[in-house]
Amino acid sequence: MEKQNLKIRMRIWLECETGETLFGEGQITILEAIEKKGSINAAAKSLGMGYRSMWGRLKKIEQRIGTPLLIRRKGGISGGESVLTPEAKRMVEKFRQLQQNLHETAEKICFNIFS
Repeated sequence: MEKQNLKIRMRIWLECETGETLFGEGQITILEAIEKKGSINAAAKSLGMGYRSMWGRLKKIEQRIGTPLLIRRKGGISGGESVLTPEAKRMVEKFRQLQQNLHETAEKICFNIFS
């Protein structure tokens, strides 16, 4: 097996003490889509999800972490707007940092074992 042909893959998520998922790749992807698109509806469409499904997932996360994730502004003809709270932005940033650090460490371990 050649070292350069190896790629390590892993999924990471954080759970609360009851074993319920707080957030992982799916939830972070939703938050990033909302930040990029500016609304829950546009983010849901861009990810091929239903609005209600996305809304439900967001509410579960908010309940589990005990803090709002979005600042929502109801819209008129042009629709509403949603932006991430500072806490949600920190959560996304820290999760992406965790992923990067774990991936780099796992690659080093993998290549050391298989070289």
